[in-house]
Amino acid sequence: MVRLLALLLLLATPLAAQAPDTLKLELVLDPRETAPLEGEMVLATIRGTYRETITNEDLKLRRMTDFDWTRLGQDAWSDQRIDGRTARVFERRIAFYPKRAGNLEVLPIVHELEIIGSGGQREIVLVRSDPVRIEVGEKPAGTDQSWFPVRALEVSDTWDADPAQLEDGQSVTRRVVIRALGATPEMMPQQPALREPWLITFTPPDERDFQVTAQGPVTTLVWVWKLRPITGEPGVLSQVSLPYFDTTSRTAKTATLPSATIGYASFADNAASGWRGDPGVGWPHLAVLGASAVAAVILELRGRSGVSAPAARLRRWMRIRRDFRHLRGHARRKDVSRFRALAVRLLFPPAATPPTTTHPALQTVDAMLFGDRSESQNIDLWSALRDIERAVGRSTRQAGERAGRAGASKGPRPNSFRSVHISGKDDTTRGNSV
Repeated sequence: MVRLLALLLLLATPLAAQAPDTLKLELVLDPRETAPLEGEMVLATIRGTYRETITNEDLKLRRMTDFDWTRLGQDAWSDQRIDGRTARVFERRIAFYPKRAGNLEVLPIVHELEIIGSGGQREIVLVRSDPVRIEVGEKPAGTDQSWFPVRALEVSDTWDADPAQLEDGQSVTRRVVIRALGATPEMMPQQPALREPWLITFTPPDERDFQVTAQGPVTTLVWVWKLRPITGEPGVLSQVSLPYFDTTSRTAKTATLPSATIGYASFADNAASGWRGDPGVGWPHLAVLGASAVAAVILELRGRSGVSAPAARLRRWMRIRRDFRHLRGHARRKDVSRFRALAVRLLFPPAATPPTTTHPALQTVDAMLFGDRSESQNIDLWSALRDIERAVGRSTRQAGERAGRAGASKGPRPNSFRSVHISGKDDTTRGNSV
């Protein structure tokens, strides 16, 4: 009984392999001058020549250990005259990607056909192609992470505003588009991180689009960065190199994203404003400031530097008072850009280390400026002004306390004078010798 079932099964097996004149399937590689390298696209056509009436079909490609593959477009069916006889011709474009170097084999491909046999009944037959061997070369040494073989590469780099001439508080968007012929989305390079301590960076997920053509897949990769400087001083983003291997010219090449300067246009204006004819304070204040500076210089030359610190604090106090007067004017006019630029100068003196995060007093203003700029008129600048006044006052008190502790630790020196404050009507200061 078992032998009878085995015989019936053998008789039911399709006889396509025994009838190549009516059913034939083959894998035809595109001609090329040099052997492909590991990971390089290898184009081919699966071609079937059938002289039977086909009612249904299904092409099957198995997973392969040595190759990845991708289908290129829709199948094509046509009637052609071959060797003087009419045949139904099937074609499918396909791209193979060898995973390693060596003499590799593309496994047989199976085309399952439903045909009408001689007796008018439908039959299922399996048509198999012969295996095809491909000699694959090794990729260049030292290119494990950067190995990117493509037939052609296009890179565009655009900004939605001039990054070196931003308005105060404005963010700028950089958009890089990479189009690669002969690469799948998995082969595309990773998005580089544009990170600097003076820069706020928001990086949305990259976008990948995959299209197929008869000459290979075309993958489009889009990188986007939203950037905003923390301080007004311009900074420079370094250039980014994208190495790839041009399989058409068989040469290693590099696409470059150029370096870029990012900063606020007002920084240059603020730097120039220090030399304007109007100093921004009254002449009585200037007289006091000048006298304090002269006294500090004289004492410094005599080796009596103990009074230079109060003079420096006086100058800082006058500058802060002037800046807060201008800051109130910006708040009154709702001039958000100038308000923020002056606030940054108050919160972060030039000698301070540039911050890596937004100051808490500016978080509300920055959130609106970094988001929808059309809502900037609704920002409560007076509330932000109060926060800034508290922050600057706290910083000034802490600086004074540190200076006091430093002076106390040193102690009096011989032949020096100790200032003693006497409460009185005319609020004088008397010196007692030690």
